[in-house]
Amino acid sequence: MKKIAVLGMGIFGTSLAITASRAGNTVLGWARNVEVVNDINQRHVNYKYLPSIPLPENIRATSDMSELFSFADIVLLCVSAQATREVVKQIKPFVKPSTILVLCAKGIEADSGKLLSEVVNEEIPSLQVAVLSGPGFAVEIAQCKMASVTIAGADDKLAQRVRDALATPYFRPYTTTDIISPQVGGSVKNVIAIASGVIEGAGLGDSARAALITRGLHEMGVLSKALNGLPETMMGMSGLGDLVLTANCTQSRNFSFGYQIGILGDAKKAMAENTRTVEGIATARAVVKRAQSLGVEMPISEIVNQVLFAEMPINEAMQKLLHRPYKPEGF
Repeated sequence: MKKIAVLGMGIFGTSLAITASRAGNTVLGWARNVEVVNDINQRHVNYKYLPSIPLPENIRATSDMSELFSFADIVLLCVSAQATREVVKQIKPFVKPSTILVLCAKGIEADSGKLLSEVVNEEIPSLQVAVLSGPGFAVEIAQCKMASVTIAGADDKLAQRVRDALATPYFRPYTTTDIISPQVGGSVKNVIAIASGVIEGAGLGDSARAALITRGLHEMGVLSKALNGLPETMMGMSGLGDLVLTANCTQSRNFSFGYQIGILGDAKKAMAENTRTVEGIATARAVVKRAQSLGVEMPISEIVNQVLFAEMPINEAMQKLLHRPYKPEGF
């Protein structure tokens, strides 16, 4: 029996802990909240984040990071994208040469515009990094509903090792050595999902949403290419697959947040009242920053950023997109 560690026992981290357990591993999760740790260890349930799903008895929890890294070499990092740098700084004393850190958050660092793998490389250059990304809602994964993801590593052996540790008949990972596209796809699709929700909430029609999602996929590909990602990866689970799910479903926090903006006509009230982690909000600003530094044009992401942070009304945003110059398909 192998050992897997999960750093961050929120809803997604808990779902991945369940998946790792079903794959035949002993699992140790880390949570800052002592009540979460006690509930997992004593009652075998995470009442705070996933109250309806019983946890297998081979899942334990701790609030001691050193114990987590002593326990396992494969560590799934399941904190939010914007918390990643701070957590990586905290784990630096505990990582070993054999440690594999699997990045599971979907986002780009807002302040720097950097991918999470770049953030880790800045803080701990020697650390082995893999990326897990793709379409899958946490509750459905925990409920043993079928899902497929992409696992990326710098080499095939690394990606395959993580794959073999997590694969089950219900959770099917595909592997790649392209660690760029899964991060770009998993990040930008949240921004496109906000825009898709806006269109739905504003009642602009399914045809408009189809067009937006298609051009959103193009933006994801353009940014990935500029960072040396592979187009075939973007057409897989962590690109097209994740976009299809997130930009079309009310379970998506990003889509639902955009929907509220569409109903209200602008983002001011929705931004003020939002209490959930909607990764696309911070990512919109980060994507635009990174795209501009690369000389890459991403008009949908730019408009979403202006709607969120410059109080651009929805009607004006739609007009700006519709009055862009005509181009051949694919450009």
